[in-house]
Amino acid sequence: MIKFDTPIDSQIQQLWQWWRDEMLTMVPTAVQKLFGGAREFLIIEAEKGHLDLSHQTPTGESHLVTLGSDQFTPSARDNLLEKHPELTGCREVLRLSKNQGLHKAIKLPLVAEENLQRVVEFEMDRITPFQKDQVYFSARVTNRMRSTRQILVDLVIVPKIVLDERLSELAKAGWQPEVVYLEGKGKPGEYNLLPEQFKPKGNPLPNYMNIALASIMLSILILLMVLPIWSARGESLRLQAEVKKTTKIAKEVEAMREQSDKMLHQARFLQEKKRKEPVLVDTMEELSRVIPDDTWLNGLQLANNKMILQGQSPSASTLIKQLETSSYFKDVSFSSPVTKDASNGLERFQIGFDVVNGRFSEEPH
Repeated sequence: MIKFDTPIDSQIQQLWQWWRDEMLTMVPTAVQKLFGGAREFLIIEAEKGHLDLSHQTPTGESHLVTLGSDQFTPSARDNLLEKHPELTGCREVLRLSKNQGLHKAIKLPLVAEENLQRVVEFEMDRITPFQKDQVYFSARVTNRMRSTRQILVDLVIVPKIVLDERLSELAKAGWQPEVVYLEGKGKPGEYNLLPEQFKPKGNPLPNYMNIALASIMLSILILLMVLPIWSARGESLRLQAEVKKTTKIAKEVEAMREQSDKMLHQARFLQEKKRKEPVLVDTMEELSRVIPDDTWLNGLQLANNKMILQGQSPSASTLIKQLETSSYFKDVSFSSPVTKDASNGLERFQIGFDVVNGRFSEEPH
């Protein structure tokens, strides 16, 4: 059973390539070259016995020179670059003629897209006259037919023997193509038939810069994600501090309120006590007013607003009537039987009553 490796999704690659190309169009060409994204190419067309060199820019392509087999030398390359300084920074591209390769559109199951390169390798001898180890190829999805669950694949192949021979000749002459593509089948950079062993090391600066830019973008993205959380955390801590402060103040206010209620309760208790308990001075003054001059008191007791009088009077019953006329005294009655003193003829009495007088007799507010 064949195990397929899963490559990066082609749609993501296309999106990244489109975004990168669009961003590069907004900066000067010199900067584009610095990042390895300038759309200027030195096109090399290698046929047996000669080389055709052209300069391709976004505005068009212009032929530069044709070199014979006797000019397949590094010095000839150096002379050309010195004569044409505008080629500095251009990517070298080998463009194969149509008769040096094969182009074919094939249909494959939709699931093959996930492992397209391996599937094409496996099917190579069925869809082309070559074995997989005889060719270099590029396979790109150009259409997805959901109704039939198929994909349309643009397949470009070139025999290894042809491409290896061309690249070896160019390497001896000092040329190092970065891209290989077939004439009439796409543009430079859309796909690349260049074998791994012929890829130049190139300038690492663009890769470093791209990595740095990607790191910066990732850092900014993380920062944008973290900042709201950090800000919310700071706001939460601030609110918690405010809540603690407010809670402390609330507790202090509550304690003060409880203390105030307690003091008010105590004040009302004292006021109520003063209201309910008779004032002794007023009571004695009222007694002296009500009791007749011919009545004598031998004893007086006051407890719990209850007063008991002991004494002698010509008429104890008349004394009770006198006491009942006062608003200070209620429930006046004899506490014990009345007796008569034989020595003076006066009646001995013991009278009890409730005392309700006082300066604080009104209900408290």
